[in-house]
Amino acid sequence: MPGYRFCRTDDIALLARAVNRCFVVHGPEHVPLSTDDFKREIRELDVWCSSCMVASADGEPIGVVTGAKREHETLIHRLGVHPDHVRRGHARHLLESLSQKLAVLGPPRIVAEVPCDLAHACALFESVGYRAELALADFTLLEPLPPPAAMAEVAEASLDDLLSCGALDPAVMSSSARSWARAVPTLQNRKDQLRGVAIASDTRVEAWALYRDLPVQGEPGRREIVSVGRADDSSDTRILLEIAIRVACQAGGLAVSLPKVSADEVSWSLLESLGFRKSRSYTRYVGIPDARTC
Repeated sequence: MPGYRFCRTDDIALLARAVNRCFVVHGPEHVPLSTDDFKREIRELDVWCSSCMVASADGEPIGVVTGAKREHETLIHRLGVHPDHVRRGHARHLLESLSQKLAVLGPPRIVAEVPCDLAHACALFESVGYRAELALADFTLLEPLPPPAAMAEVAEASLDDLLSCGALDPAVMSSSARSWARAVPTLQNRKDQLRGVAIASDTRVEAWALYRDLPVQGEPGRREIVSVGRADDSSDTRILLEIAIRVACQAGGLAVSLPKVSADEVSWSLLESLGFRKSRSYTRYVGIPDARTC
């Protein structure tokens, strides 16, 4: 009989092993996770070991769910079952167990950002009462963008600069309009990795873009644009946002992407007009913890 248990902070090695054995094996896009990688996710994404659970049989992990927790919601960060143990109800049991725990301890919402091409995963979340809340997509730049003609009006800006002048409203950017990785708490946790550009008028920041450069083993690396925005919905600020994005895309040969961006953050048609291609789509599901059943 398999055993299920919630984890503690001294279970990080077990959790990394369970993720590699039960989640990473399901796709070549998944990178094996070390204990240091897991600790980094704790720091950056607010993963909580007590919101993680491992299913085991014969001393080996056969299923895992990892959760990241903030004040108002928990993110189902990873959910996986070993290929030899799929379709036996383990994933459902992990989700239901976490839901029952959160119904007692909080927070009041559970969310999951599920790739749309994984139909079985979407069906699982829907079967246990989650509903679709938001569409997200990864965008990848196909060809290098030429710099804008109006480079002089663009200045460097840090996350703290943008927060201090009110360009980034934490109440908005921590809401259901953003993916977990693009919300203000994640940006704050990663602020030492971030660089940014902004265009300001006499009274406010009109448009901005924040990005970080990440190494890729055996490749030059990649640039992730992790936040973009403009002050209002006017055509003038749309042009300024395009300029800010163009400047952020001057990446010196690095591949450029916007991961898990919603159309509420930036128009997908604007990204496509700049030469970005939608590479993967996601549905963010939301559930309400239930002490009786998920």
